[in-house]
Amino acid sequence: MADSMNIQGPVEVKDNSAERVAFDLMSVIAGKENPTMGSDCQAKKNSNRLYYLNLYAECLNAVKYQQVPESDSSQG
Repeated sequence: MADSMNIQGPVEVKDNSAERVAFDLMSVIAGKENPTMGSDCQAKKNSNRLYYLNLYAECLNAVKYQQVPESDSSQG
């Protein structure tokens, strides 16, 4: 795993890209699963970073490959 990341040039996320659709899907699911997460303190957001990364990865996989996970990873 890399300790740092460098991005050169502009980052463009188009409205109809798979990445944007996955992000929007993640936002909807996270809002339903964690309705109180809204604008909580930074410490709470950081403690849930892995949740969001995993959820985004699942959403991106579902959008790009049109398949849903075989099991519900939010159940533990």
